Amino acid sequence: MKASKTTSPESGGGPQPPKLNRATREMIVLPASRSYLTRRDDYPHPLCTWNYHPEWEIHFIPEARGFVYVGDYIGNFEPGHIALCGTNLPHNWVSPGLVQRGRDYVLQFDAEQYLGICDIMPELRLLRTLAPLAERGIELGGQDARDAGDIVFALQTASAGHGLGLLIELLTVFAEATDRRLLASPGFAKGYAPIIAGRHSKVDQAMQHMQVNPSISMNEVADLVGASPSAFSRSFKLLTGKTFSSYQRTLRISRASTLLSETSRAVTEVCFESGYKNLSNFNRAFLQETGMTPREYRKVSGIRTTSQLVTDTPPGVTQER
Repeated sequence: MKASKTTSPESGGGPQPPKLNRATREMIVLPASRSYLTRRDDYPHPLCTWNYHPEWEIHFIPEARGFVYVGDYIGNFEPGHIALCGTNLPHNWVSPGLVQRGRDYVLQFDAEQYLGICDIMPELRLLRTLAPLAERGIELGGQDARDAGDIVFALQTASAGHGLGLLIELLTVFAEATDRRLLASPGFAKGYAPIIAGRHSKVDQAMQHMQVNPSISMNEVADLVGASPSAFSRSFKLLTGKTFSSYQRTLRISRASTLLSETSRAVTEVCFESGYKNLSNFNRAFLQETGMTPREYRKVSGIRTTSQLVTDTPPGVTQER
């Protein structure tokens, strides 16, 4: 593939590398009905920042140019750019001065869980080949990039089962591509990701406890991961960029959204199952997070076939210009 122009940090011109110790941990909540998350982000957007996370990410930008940062790599990207970033590999795509709706197509999934079932699901064994490459980030070019982009488009409207098949097909393109290159340096991959994994072990444990029990308190979580409440609170905010209560609210509303769209349970029942003890508090939090009441969300949820940003304009509502 044609190499993108890279800029040396010492050259004094062009983009400068983000400070690695300032990368923010993005908190990803996978839908209850799927093992992967697909969404489309506007640019600029709060999620379009220098960040990392344990989940793998495939990032597709069909119609914009800018600078790509992956680990210690800096380069240009052109329309049709698509890349895969592995566990805890910091990344960002910057288009200076651009304002564009839906610039980014993002696909995220827990590769570790997939790797754990490779023996009983041989279709996923290609992840073993991809894992050491994903640590450095993989960019596709030429026909491989076009093929991968077409699959990402198809994923936006696919059912859960069809989507899983498309995800495997997409990963196969990355595994078998003849026009690809690795982005971050080998030294970066060996040094940075393990450090981040160690720093986040307690936070990861905490997130797992919160997903199992969305009504759990911060003090209970801190006790379960072996930390004092004050130290845990500081660490959680430092490493995730969100307070415990803010993340817990996002998690609860995500669970409620799934229950509202995929079941016929009463709103009151959804409220309690999502970790809220008071219906008025639930309604208020849901409206603040999604821009809709729970009942309004249920009415439009039949139209929404993929995970979307909470700032998306609901179907039938005209976007102000």
